[in-house]
Amino acid sequence: MTSPTPTARVDRGHLPPGVVGLGRKDPERVGPYRTLGVIRRDAAGATLLAEAADGALASVRLLPAEVADGPDVRARLAAEAGRLSRARALCLAGYRDADLQAAEPWLATEYVPGRTLGEHVAEHGPLRGETLTALAAGTAEALAAWHALGGLHLALDPSRVLLSPRGPKIVDPGISSATGRPLGDGRWAAPGQGAVDGSADVFAWGLLMRYAATGAEPSGTMTDDPATGAVSDPLASLIGEASRREPGERPTALRLLEELTPGSGGDLGRAVSDLLAGSWAGVSAPEPRRVRRSRTPVVVGAASVVLVGALVGGLLWIGDDSGGPLGALSPTGSGSQDTRGEEDATSGGGSEGAGEAEEGTTLAVESDPTDGAAVVAEALELVRGASDLLYREHFRIDEGGSPSVAVLEYTEEPVRAVRNMNYHPMGSSVSLRFGADLAEEVEGTIDPATGDTGNIDYHRSEGGPATGTELWEEAQWPLEWVLEPGAEIEYLGLSPVPHATSFEDTISDGLVFEATEGHHYSGTYVDGSERPEARETVVDFDLWIDDQGYPLRIDAAGVIYPENPAHPDTAFDQERDYIFHEPREIHVPKGSEIGS
Repeated sequence: MTSPTPTARVDRGHLPPGVVGLGRKDPERVGPYRTLGVIRRDAAGATLLAEAADGALASVRLLPAEVADGPDVRARLAAEAGRLSRARALCLAGYRDADLQAAEPWLATEYVPGRTLGEHVAEHGPLRGETLTALAAGTAEALAAWHALGGLHLALDPSRVLLSPRGPKIVDPGISSATGRPLGDGRWAAPGQGAVDGSADVFAWGLLMRYAATGAEPSGTMTDDPATGAVSDPLASLIGEASRREPGERPTALRLLEELTPGSGGDLGRAVSDLLAGSWAGVSAPEPRRVRRSRTPVVVGAASVVLVGALVGGLLWIGDDSGGPLGALSPTGSGSQDTRGEEDATSGGGSEGAGEAEEGTTLAVESDPTDGAAVVAEALELVRGASDLLYREHFRIDEGGSPSVAVLEYTEEPVRAVRNMNYHPMGSSVSLRFGADLAEEVEGTIDPATGDTGNIDYHRSEGGPATGTELWEEAQWPLEWVLEPGAEIEYLGLSPVPHATSFEDTISDGLVFEATEGHHYSGTYVDGSERPEARETVVDFDLWIDDQGYPLRIDAAGVIYPENPAHPDTAFDQERDYIFHEPREIHVPKGSEIGS
């Protein structure tokens, strides 16, 4: 079964949320499919969004040769592909095509438009009532059908349950079994994962249903009586049984399905179809959004300074040939230049060409990731050229202190706008600049009781908030400071990006930062904020850059030295996360919505 081609435009410049542009090493075609973007990357390769000759969309699992050429991997892949071609389940992503003898074998399944379970819960909260029951029955149906064919999933987590407008779908069955690679988030894996009877998948199902119902993620503590909130029987009892420590005490997926579809008369497939038709509500697929292709890298323009690096004790010292500040890379410096050019910089219309290079150029992070200066300079240019950006910052002074949180968003469609929301125990506020040249400026306050940003009373600014240019620059530093003379950068290789905040707050609820790996850099820079009360502050930082050259996260820590000797030195911590290519929905108030 294949899903209909979405009516909304989907191509390499307009991708569904969660799908990112192709990287330079991603193929233009896989078999008969034209590739459009990347759905996910994991230990078994990549899943690509692709288009067939008839225009239908497909998810193409592409395995690199080093994975596929492992002992018996191709034979196991063939067995899993055979199972998938025979599977008849409404809620299992259907088989389309495969070439398992290719140098890089691939397996194509139907593309499922919709959010992952994790994205849906983060954005809309837990599922309720009949919709939750339909999710439970549909996923149990998919597992029961897969287990009946002798297959195991072994990688179930919230990213592999997709919520389409027509019902839930489980994706990636058998890939972990075939490759021997752990693909899912390990928190959702069952003890006794090696069991061949499907009990591990049933355990993961129990955790997923509890998460869907309550928003509670696995704590790592096993219990035979997990809290299920307001969930009623039979689902509450089934979640408890599925979560038991001993694999043999868990129900089969078939029994789960039978319990959730009473009165089916043995026609379980029809029962699930009827349940979805009558109960699957409130689930929609987000529209594709315009993205800036990451395949074409940026060029650090001719106006940029020549960076001179010298390895000193394994660290890279950065400076220009005059020893002065790197003004050409700093929008606040006299030598500042934006690669969009003067006309595009003020019109907001230069996102497609912003910072892009001619064909044949190579990203610094690709050609030589150890050249930290070039990688960071390139990342700075990419930030400037981005058409959409979300930037989150946590800042805390002293251990145990209350954090302040800032969420900055930038978009160029439908109106160029930059919004900075600041949350603090002493009061929360928002600053907004909009218009082609960001000349319009308003500000407002956020209700501290609700944190609601959808109902803000705006009024004209009186010199209080930062200018639009300054708001935009807040998303760029400390990248600029890392390029200042005296900064040091050490390349530490690829490592997981620790997006989770170490601070206790609820401001970031709903902000989803994808688990991924990044090129990891570490070192020091001098804080350039020019606080009048502080002496020169040396900051330790860790920075992660993705394969397309964009910053993912910056962790920084330092000490503020007050001029007043009566006060002790004060430590601070900052955590900054970035999201690119996701359209930002920034409400620009009309004149009637703005007070005096």
